[in-house]
Amino acid sequence: MKTEEVGKVMAKQLEIEQVLADPAASFWLKDGLRSALDRDPVDSANDAELLSQLLDRRCQEVLRQG
Repeated sequence: MKTEEVGKVMAKQLEIEQVLADPAASFWLKDGLRSALDRDPVDSANDAELLSQLLDRRCQEVLRQG
């Protein structure tokens, strides 16, 4: 792995660690992130994308009904 690629991987890992350590981040988010890190990364990313889409649609519907 090239030095630049290692740096990017380390930056992403640091970002994950910062979210997990952030007292302002919700327990729900931290639990989901920890759970995702134990899974296949492709499956986790696909599931997270679907979850994001579903929650966004729900949010938009709630706001329209507002």
